[in-house]
Amino acid sequence: MNKKINIDIHSNNHTPMIKQYLSLKSQYPNMLLFYQMGDFYELFYEDAKYISNLLKITLTKKGYSNGNIIPMAGVPCHASEYYLSKLVKLGESIVVCDQVKENFSNNKLITRKIVRVITPGTITDESFLEENEDNFIAAIWKEKNQFGYAILDISLGFFGVSRHLNISSLLSEIERTNPKEILYPEDFSDVFIIKNRKCIRKRPLVEFDLETAYKLLNLQFKTYSLNGFGIEKNDFIIRPAGCLLQYVKLMHITVLPHIQYLKNNYMEDNILMHSSTRTSLEITQNILGETKNTLSSILNKTVTSMGSRMLNRWLHSPLKDFKIVRNRHESVKILQLFYKELQPILRQVNDLERIYTRLALRTALPHDFIRMRATLQILPKIHVILKKIKLKHIQNISLSIGYFNEIVIFLNKAISINPSRFIRDGGVISDNYNIHLDELRNIKINSTKFIKKFEKEEKNKLMIESLKIRFNNIIGYYIQVHKRHIHLIPKHYIRIQTLKNTERYSIPLLKEYEEKVSNAEIQALFLEKKLYEEIFDIIVPYLDKLKASALALSELDVLVNLSERSVSLNYVCPIMTKKYGISLLDSRHPVIECFLKTPFISNSVVLSKKQRMIVITGPNMGGKSTYMRQIALIVIMAWIGSFVPAKFASIGIIDKIFTRIGSGDDLSNGYSTFMMEMTDMSNILHNATCNSLVLIDELGRGTSTNEGLALAWSCSQYLINKIKSMTLLSTHFVELTKISLINKFVKNFHFTAVESHSHIAFLYKIKNGISKKSYGISVASLSGLPNIVIQHAKEKLIDLEENM
Repeated sequence: MNKKINIDIHSNNHTPMIKQYLSLKSQYPNMLLFYQMGDFYELFYEDAKYISNLLKITLTKKGYSNGNIIPMAGVPCHASEYYLSKLVKLGESIVVCDQVKENFSNNKLITRKIVRVITPGTITDESFLEENEDNFIAAIWKEKNQFGYAILDISLGFFGVSRHLNISSLLSEIERTNPKEILYPEDFSDVFIIKNRKCIRKRPLVEFDLETAYKLLNLQFKTYSLNGFGIEKNDFIIRPAGCLLQYVKLMHITVLPHIQYLKNNYMEDNILMHSSTRTSLEITQNILGETKNTLSSILNKTVTSMGSRMLNRWLHSPLKDFKIVRNRHESVKILQLFYKELQPILRQVNDLERIYTRLALRTALPHDFIRMRATLQILPKIHVILKKIKLKHIQNISLSIGYFNEIVIFLNKAISINPSRFIRDGGVISDNYNIHLDELRNIKINSTKFIKKFEKEEKNKLMIESLKIRFNNIIGYYIQVHKRHIHLIPKHYIRIQTLKNTERYSIPLLKEYEEKVSNAEIQALFLEKKLYEEIFDIIVPYLDKLKASALALSELDVLVNLSERSVSLNYVCPIMTKKYGISLLDSRHPVIECFLKTPFISNSVVLSKKQRMIVITGPNMGGKSTYMRQIALIVIMAWIGSFVPAKFASIGIIDKIFTRIGSGDDLSNGYSTFMMEMTDMSNILHNATCNSLVLIDELGRGTSTNEGLALAWSCSQYLINKIKSMTLLSTHFVELTKISLINKFVKNFHFTAVESHSHIAFLYKIKNGISKKSYGISVASLSGLPNIVIQHAKEKLIDLEENM
């Protein structure tokens, strides 16, 4: 939705309030403006119509301005966080405008100013962030048919840039990082690749200026050049990174002290997977875009939110680093003895990663300090268990987790046990922390005693039984007396209010005391805010250690979780080797086996220099696709450091995983199913290497049989002879199996089925050789086709086979 308002803001016919509103709105024309009016945040014009429909709230009107009705919709200020969170999760951006001065006299306009800008990619507030998801904002730049892609997660403290040689590579990275907001230059010619994302923003070219970006980045990292990050001064990947920094600062985040480095080419250590691969393997999202029945849904039973996010990052970014993965496997193995002790303790760990960020940005709420304190207090319990483990990697994690006794002691002294939600409400700083604050608070506390004592004295002195001293926010302290006793009221009592049966009075002594108490409250709040700010200063020297601790706790949670999974799901530790190939004995699909009511039928595979391609034949629904997917998923699991579902696994170096699985079209870009298939194959043939795992489930089906077979044959030959990748190819072209007769690196395998009385039973077991029958008609009968159609098909098949 375009949230710009096409109204002449300079017209003299607007009411003063609407003039003020339109002036503020013009600063952020594409965002929803929450404009405070008393106890409500109101939206006007198109914003009001849009939010009314989106949130299902009532659309009203607020009179006329410039001769037109003003549509209006609003939400209560006290409930605004709920609505703001809902909007951000829908991909909306919001500007919050608060009343800062109440000019109720002489009909003067209330002063308002923008106090907060909230966009999906720049949020750090806990209530707006998805607990188990990273929150990236990204920027794209195109130059000479290459793309620069920069990502920043303010809540994680990660800042990285990568270079992409084609759209396919860029799309894959966009899908992997799943940015909540994407910035692109106003002359970007490939907007179609991001048009379906929730929140995309066109930015002026000046924000991508190379020289400005270079200066901004050096300023951010306090460096003279970016050579230390491996980035040349004229490298165009600097442009999107500079744009991100400028944008974030425009969104009222002026400093980012926790963003301390720029990771160049951050993908180089990961196994590459394109977007189609991630989609078909259903790693963290299934085909429907949901999280159930995915690899993550089975493998990710972490007990902390930051551990959950880390494991999902690992699943999308399996490593190529042999040493790191081996350390993880060793850790998972030894933690099998300790996960039952560790998980209950880790479950008490709060999201220290995001708390750390809010501390660095000085936006942490009192509750953040409480949760940080609770987390730091349980670290000694974790260390007691980790000391029993002599493995070096676990010891390094323990060192990084660290001890924070000084901070715990300080926070126990400084922050109340049950503080207010916001510092503006007071009651956050503990008693006995600051002498002056205690004195100011005591004035308020003692006021109750003073008033009760004074009330008793006045009652006795004046002999007025009905005399009471009360307080309200309008008239302050007052003396209330029943009308039957007004003849006893002394002359120095000043009548201030008459009610039905009572009279209310004031005296100078009460007014003076009220002012004293009021001033003490104001001073206490002011002092408390000052002391609260000083707490951030005291925490600053510990920020780096807190960040390291958060990362170490996240990794420990992931490794403990993988250990529990390995035991509960009967996984085996894979042997990671630098040799070419994959060897799995009795492997199982990690997701499907968890949902079957019957035992999963395991299968083996060997891919080696002597057996680089396996051609698989057999019936639809016979297990071919499941078999290929489970091999890819097992490879991913092994290279993140997980154990795998098999009796034995030996897995060599993998640089990329490609899949050509499933059929579909992309009509919006004019791609037919066959064209999509050929585009996927083109990507594979151009980018696969001898260390790539390639899975192809059917090829050449969208055209005539002879043309399809010819293309499948040619692509297969190219993969075997030119690329020499590890390839699994399933097909219904029996003729394609003859490729094994002319190439010793190809072996044929098949899945079988048994037919009996027009019924078919799948065996799901892979065997050597060829399946000469596809069982297509038998499978079709399971779909509910009319019996007469099935019968005619069988007759036609006999006729065709006899005439071949």
